[in-house]
Amino acid sequence: MRFLLATALLVLSSASPAQEGTEQQIPMHSRGTNTWYIDSAIADAGRHTMLVDTGSGYSVINEETLARLIESGEAEYVSKLRGKMADGSERIVPLYRIASITLGEHCVIHDINAAVLPRNSRQIIGISTLARAGSFSMSFDPPLLTLSDCTAPAAAPENAFPAAPLAMQDAETQTPGAETKPGTANLR
Repeated sequence: MRFLLATALLVLSSASPAQEGTEQQIPMHSRGTNTWYIDSAIADAGRHTMLVDTGSGYSVINEETLARLIESGEAEYVSKLRGKMADGSERIVPLYRIASITLGEHCVIHDINAAVLPRNSRQIIGISTLARAGSFSMSFDPPLLTLSDCTAPAAAPENAFPAAPLAMQDAETQTPGAETKPGTANLR
């Protein structure tokens, strides 16, 4: 009995709130349009308000944020992508790996891929980034984004996520003028 009690106390004393599996609730706010935003910090590029968009395959940053990340060595070019925009148009955009992003105050996710849109476009937290934080849910009364595993590993296993989630394809391997394949990712 004492052995079990001592073991239980040892396990409990070694656990900390910052260990893997820590659930985080991040407040969301709306700008009055039934769209929801969270506060975040991107590597060395500062704090940002980002749209939570489960219909966007990748997260999206803008050229201004990318310039700061490149200057500080926190972004690395990955490939070009053909993306379908919210208005139905298609664009070829660059994809960069970002060293880290912090969702809310404490949910750090390392090595995420983000598409880059021109100038100061709206920045987006897409499904591939949300999936890196384990299971997630959104509630609206009160408005919260709940992430189940906010201490993501330093790097995702190589095949942890599809190379082209939802409506996005690698533009370097697609024939120009070819149709976008079903099941590829949207950019908004």
